[in-house]
Amino acid sequence: MYEDLKLDDLVIRSSSHTPFFGVYLAAHAITDALCMCHASVGCKVKTQQHLVGHDGGTDSHNRMRYSQFIDEDLIQGSTEQLESEISAFARRLGSQLVLIDSSTPISLQAQPLGPVVERMRQKTGVDVLAVATRNYQDDLYAGVAATQAAIFRRQFERFEANVQSDEVSVLGLPFDRFEGDCQGNVAELRRLLAGIGLRAPSVYLAGEPYAALSHTTQARAHLVLPWAHATARELQKVPGVTPDSVHKLGVPMGYAATTRWLGQVAQALQIPQARVDAFRTAELQVAKPMAELARRRLRGHRYAAFAEAPRLAGLVLLLQELDMAPAVLAVTHFRPGGQREVEAMLAEHGVTLPSDVQWLSDPTPQQVHALAGDGDSRRPLDGVSLVIGTSIERELLAQSGVAFLEFGFPSEQRHFLQPAPWLGYRGALRLAEQVMQTITWQR
Repeated sequence: MYEDLKLDDLVIRSSSHTPFFGVYLAAHAITDALCMCHASVGCKVKTQQHLVGHDGGTDSHNRMRYSQFIDEDLIQGSTEQLESEISAFARRLGSQLVLIDSSTPISLQAQPLGPVVERMRQKTGVDVLAVATRNYQDDLYAGVAATQAAIFRRQFERFEANVQSDEVSVLGLPFDRFEGDCQGNVAELRRLLAGIGLRAPSVYLAGEPYAALSHTTQARAHLVLPWAHATARELQKVPGVTPDSVHKLGVPMGYAATTRWLGQVAQALQIPQARVDAFRTAELQVAKPMAELARRRLRGHRYAAFAEAPRLAGLVLLLQELDMAPAVLAVTHFRPGGQREVEAMLAEHGVTLPSDVQWLSDPTPQQVHALAGDGDSRRPLDGVSLVIGTSIERELLAQSGVAFLEFGFPSEQRHFLQPAPWLGYRGALRLAEQVMQTITWQR
């Protein structure tokens, strides 16, 4: 494997946020969770700096603690120090869930943490889970998904199934800060589901206490968004879960994609078509005048976008409805998919991209910076009105002179005091508004 490595494989890029960091990011999205990390894993400290600037709603460091569990402890088979740290911090912070993150030595040596978990549950009186991840050949979305799957399994170990006909759970929702965009997405998904007669008390993850996820065993169906598609088979095998209750859905971004998403939910749960049609028609009637305003202002503008596969596909679908055309599309992570997966998601909606679109896959900083050109020749961003991406791309393209809209993790300069979803019908209008205002301001 290693003899095939090239220098580009060793360059730090967006996907260098690791699965270990993903476990912590998932813990961050549960208000009374503690993530126990370990010594010698400096990457989590470094990447946490992105979260410090990204989340203006709550401190990013309060619920992560480091043990001194090192190689020597592994060799000696001692977990005493790790258990002491868990007990002390769980009590001090009032935690209801403790997630034991992994480390490279733990993952390589397959250190069994089952006995530690059981002792800690007994000693602390709170729920404790060890999330098995590896820090190589994976990214942060793998860590988040693995954590959600572990928590999902745990609910069926703790509680008997008591299915309610109007309840569902939702898995795979990105939640990386306590601001209006992430909180708005949670509210919008629940609103959409309520519109067709469903409740979703358990959303993975929603910036809520751990107890909210105990409703998982009451759900008649488990709706899996693309960020967690890779875990769907694992979820189906959880004891107590009916395999056909787990449904892989698309991304509800944009008007047509949200309409299709509601249809997928309705078909999976056999909800009367008349109810779904009535709700969708009412929503589109409200959205249409403002959506048309955005379309008139944005028609013909070209853009570049950087995002993980599901978000990138959703962006393209929404911006196509606004008559915008992609010039450069970059898939910034690899676990939720790459170019092929993005094109497949678009094909489900009958969308085929122009052949002149430039694709980048998990790009290096040098590849992103090169888009701005050297000033002596035509550059890839010529004729582009807007770049959409994270703070990482914003800094690399600062000299391009093209309007930039921060979107995704991390977004250190763009914050939300009020609900600002990017999913669902309301999210389509809110994101279209931001695109329109960014381009207008730059011009």
